[in-house]
Amino acid sequence: MKVKATLVLAGLVLVGATAAQAAKPELTGKQKKEMAANVAAHTKKAAPQPKTMAQSNAAKLRSTTGAKGQLVASDLWSTMSAQTGKNGQLTMVESDGDGTGAAPATEALPNE
Repeated sequence: MKVKATLVLAGLVLVGATAAQAAKPELTGKQKKEMAANVAAHTKKAAPQPKTMAQSNAAKLRSTTGAKGQLVASDLWSTMSAQTGKNGQLTMVESDGDGTGAAPATEALPNE
């Protein structure tokens, strides 16, 4: 009896969740264009990514709520790659974003 009641309850929850999602109206073309324009406007307002630490220090960010921030200079970004050695074993190689570290010999296609 408990099993049947649990299954009925689970079915009702599933039906309720599906009905709530199905009731959500599809976006119109006008709404989609407005959303795209909003995203494009925010993208244009975004601060450019600094390349050096001096540029990063010069461009401090402050939000409307008063929070402070700073974009990290792209020279400080690190990259990680996997290389296959002569014996067939994979090795992880980490290098600095400025290109001074070991670069991967070849770039393979992503494993999907």
